[in-house]
Amino acid sequence: MVAKNGISRFLNKVITGLHYDLKKVLNLYIAVLMIVPIAYFAYITLALTMNSTGLEAYFEQSPITTVMFIVSLMDLIVAYVLAFRKKVLLSNRVTLVVVFGVLTIIQLLVGNLISVVLGLIVLYLSKSIESIPEQRIDWQSLAVLVGSAPIYLICTWLLLTIGLK
Repeated sequence: MVAKNGISRFLNKVITGLHYDLKKVLNLYIAVLMIVPIAYFAYITLALTMNSTGLEAYFEQSPITTVMFIVSLMDLIVAYVLAFRKKVLLSNRVTLVVVFGVLTIIQLLVGNLISVVLGLIVLYLSKSIESIPEQRIDWQSLAVLVGSAPIYLICTWLLLTIGLK
C-alpha cells in the first residue's frame, strides 16, 4: 500500500505540474504514434539517399530496420484508429483501460518507451471517467488490438531472435 501511495503521489505531482488531463494525454499519445513513424520514414529516406541504395538492399543489410519499419506502420494504423475512436474512449472507462492496458504492454515489448510512459499516464488518468456498472467494452475500439497485437508480437519475436544472434 505504501508503494502504491508513493507512486500515486509522484504521478499526481507530475501530471498536475504538466497540467495534463485525459484528453490532452490521449491527444499526445496519438500524436506520438503518428510523428515518430514519420520521423523514422524520413530517417530511412535520408539513409537511402546517403548510401545510394534501394529500399530492398537497405532492408537486407539491416533486418532490425525492417522490423522497426513494420512496427512504425502498425503505429500509424493504431494512431489512426485511436483518433477516430477518441470520443468512445473518453466516455467508456472499461474500453479505455482494456485498450491502453494492452497497447502499453505491446509498446513496451517493441521498445517504444515514450508510448509506454504516455500509456501509463492515460491509464492513471482513466480514473477521472465515471464508471458505470453496466458499461461494456466497445468491440469496434478493441478490433484494432485484435488485428495489431499479433503483428506486434511477431515483431517482438523477430527483434529478440535478431538481437540474440
